[in-house]
Amino acid sequence: MQILDSLGVDVHLLIAQIVNFMLVLFVLNKFLFRPIIKEIRKENMENKKIELEKEKLQKEIEEVENIKKNEIRNAKIKVKKILEEAEEIAFEIKERAQNEIDREKKAVIAQIKSRLK
Repeated sequence: MQILDSLGVDVHLLIAQIVNFMLVLFVLNKFLFRPIIKEIRKENMENKKIELEKEKLQKEIEEVENIKKNEIRNAKIKVKKILEEAEEIAFEIKERAQNEIDREKKAVIAQIKSRLK
């Protein structure tokens, strides 16, 4: 104590300042730091939830994109198949029509020849 007195430090004042500092620290901790830390933790948890939801939605988007690509590919294959079938049907109709024309032509020629005889 004499050393502190010789340095000009009042021990009672030093103790009072330490007690005041501890009280201020307690009050700040109780009413400022804890609520702020609690709010920060709450926001961090919400951010993690949002991030998880974002990842989930990104996976769903990727799945939908893959489904979309597959459906487009399947649709193109179906369209190509339908066009090929339509071309085949059109060719068959054209062949039948040409055969019918040839038969009628031959029949007409035969009638004309039979009348000319």
